[in-house]
Amino acid sequence: MHEKRNFIMILMLVGSLAWATAAWLLMSPATPMLLFQKVMSAGLVISLSVWLIYSMKFQDKLPDHLRNVVGEFYYDADGLSFMPMIRVDSSGRHAELCVYYQNRFENVVEAIVHLRPPAAEHSFVIQPGVQDVHFAFRANGGDFGVIHQPIAVPRRIQGEVIEVKMAAASWYPRSKGACLRRKPGMPCGTLSVDWAGNPLRVGVHEVSTEIPLHQPVTLRLAMPDCVQHDALHTDPWRQERLATNDAVLA
Repeated sequence: MHEKRNFIMILMLVGSLAWATAAWLLMSPATPMLLFQKVMSAGLVISLSVWLIYSMKFQDKLPDHLRNVVGEFYYDADGLSFMPMIRVDSSGRHAELCVYYQNRFENVVEAIVHLRPPAAEHSFVIQPGVQDVHFAFRANGGDFGVIHQPIAVPRRIQGEVIEVKMAAASWYPRSKGACLRRKPGMPCGTLSVDWAGNPLRVGVHEVSTEIPLHQPVTLRLAMPDCVQHDALHTDPWRQERLATNDAVLA
């Protein structure tokens, strides 16, 4: 993101070093405004050096898109930041469970976000009879995106807030690589995953309620009013990339 700016600043630093060398070592004492040239050239060298060190070592290389969408608070699973939310489509009649995610590193990540809603009669519905679900997906380096899962919201819980247990795990098959965003999200608990022995099956899956979750967090999700309440049968999940390492997608 900042490569062009940093390149220009490096060129300016080289020019400032040349100016400072000439002003301090090569110019005659009779040169007009010699003191001014010494002070200005030295000041430019110092300020450009400090800014370049900050930019290349400490400043995020990509913007925090996740924060702009979900706010200050979100969760993190060892390099993958994310936040589940309930959204309503433009018609105002269909609800979705959306998992917004953001890869903080430059290499691809595989991730599982596991949700354990309350008993079926007090929860949203993805498929009839489904309770525990997990979102299994891949995200390229630096990606920001969202997974859309249509849900039905029974009339008895519309307008209510339900509590959902959540844990997550992530794995970088080729190591993490360079850090593109430094701010981690909040810890969210984890679950045991055999990444090497079981290749990731991408999608939104029904899973056993007996899977142990280690120190899961509790999400409080507000259920919308006046949305579809009948159980769904065929509506598919969808993964959408909203921004990549190179650009924000339309």
